[in-house]
Amino acid sequence: MAAEDRFTPNYYRVEKYLRDRIQSGDLKPGHPIPPESQLSQQFGISRMTVRQALSRLVFEGVIVRQRGRGSFVAEARFQHTHVFPSFEEEMQARGSKTANRLIAKRIEPAEGKVAVSLGIPENTPVLVLERQRIVDGQLVGYEIRYFPRWIGDALTEDEIHNQPLVPAMRRIIGRVHSRLRLRITSSAARPREAKYLEMKVGAPVLVRENTWYVDPEGPIQYGKSIYRGDRYQMDLDFASWPHGRPAVTGGAGGGADR
Repeated sequence: MAAEDRFTPNYYRVEKYLRDRIQSGDLKPGHPIPPESQLSQQFGISRMTVRQALSRLVFEGVIVRQRGRGSFVAEARFQHTHVFPSFEEEMQARGSKTANRLIAKRIEPAEGKVAVSLGIPENTPVLVLERQRIVDGQLVGYEIRYFPRWIGDALTEDEIHNQPLVPAMRRIIGRVHSRLRLRITSSAARPREAKYLEMKVGAPVLVRENTWYVDPEGPIQYGKSIYRGDRYQMDLDFASWPHGRPAVTGGAGGGADR
């Protein structure tokens, strides 16, 4: 077993197994999902862990639950999706130059949302990076990222201090077949954020919280990027396709936080 396979969360193994069967057509819309007891026995895990995997697929609309009957593959539907370039790739497409400035690097135990997002037990050591993002010489954002140790240990000092992390992930894993779960909110700068964004406490900021998944390893990063509201905006193009097929589009104004 590869070292990284030992860190693949059990719920993610079940989720990927079902997702692959659905995408291949082995399980078609309306077909029942294998019972929890069967999946629990097949993967050698608890039914609670199986339920976690099913709940994630329900949340994404991949499967539906019917009271007293079980879970079924969701019917085909129109879906809005977007293929994001990385932040650096998008800025490069605009003709802008990006840079990263390391604020802090440390190992700390994963707690709460960090542990849940990375699919690891609480108190598992993770690498934490805090960096400033600079575009064309202007400070634009502040980011904090959490990595499993097997990823963190493979990062070079140059990558940690000032390099974009998408190429680093490609180097470490050998490919980046990824999914990105992204949550975007507006907020007011807290004292620590204001300090590193060089703005007043309470000033408007855009917060992009994300979890980055790579198959088959599972989550390889959880993090937040906080951007100055006076220097950053997001522009997204969406297309609608039938039967759940993803639309490949371009022009994300800010790029994905990878």
